[in-house]
Amino acid sequence: MPAWAQAIAEDVISFANKEGLTLTREGLSKEPKGYGYSNEAEISIITVGEGMQIHFIDGAKLRAASDSLIETVTPQEIWEFLILSSGVPKSKMIIQKDSNGSFQVTEFGGNPDTLAYVIQSLQAEGEGSEPTLIRERDEYIAAFKKDNQEFIIVPQQASSAEAKGLTSNLEPQTPEHLIDVLQTMQNDSSDDEQDGWETIASVYYPDDNNHLTRSITISAIIALAAVFVIWAYLRRRK
Repeated sequence: MPAWAQAIAEDVISFANKEGLTLTREGLSKEPKGYGYSNEAEISIITVGEGMQIHFIDGAKLRAASDSLIETVTPQEIWEFLILSSGVPKSKMIIQKDSNGSFQVTEFGGNPDTLAYVIQSLQAEGEGSEPTLIRERDEYIAAFKKDNQEFIIVPQQASSAEAKGLTSNLEPQTPEHLIDVLQTMQNDSSDDEQDGWETIASVYYPDDNNHLTRSITISAIIALAAVFVIWAYLRRRK
């Protein structure tokens, strides 16, 4: 296990594996199938997997960013852990420290695939500086430094094999393109006409097939319109 995976403070780890796990089991047991578990017996054997502290991007710092995403983020008193069933990510648990300094489980369940993808990708990279886990628009970005160079692991689209099967990982990227994407999305969010449906992954990985399909659809509509015009013209001549 890389050193960064053991870097979470001991009090957080202790809470996650004791009180956090107990509360999560109790919560999941109320509706096992609704959370993707077969029965209470399966829930009784779940364990806590890898976890990381969450960071949020500071909007003002993002506007001025050019080649470093790490320098734009602020750590939060929030930690997200994978919940494992027979060693496989099954759900996740979110722990938060309140204003009194106490830990609470604020969320359990949910699809763990994208969080697991990021953690698996970091493990595949091996040793490097302690990575930063960023959550933006409910997507996860990991940023880390290796040989004095900053790299990122970008979010994967929910339909991708990487996100679902967790069997392969793309090469880490330098952060410049993602910064451009985030800055564009930041600017677009101030436009009232934007519907906000785009994800970071959908913008970062433009789907050429969608563009092709859209072009074919438009061409088909134009062709149908032309046929209708010709049909109407011939009908009037009769």
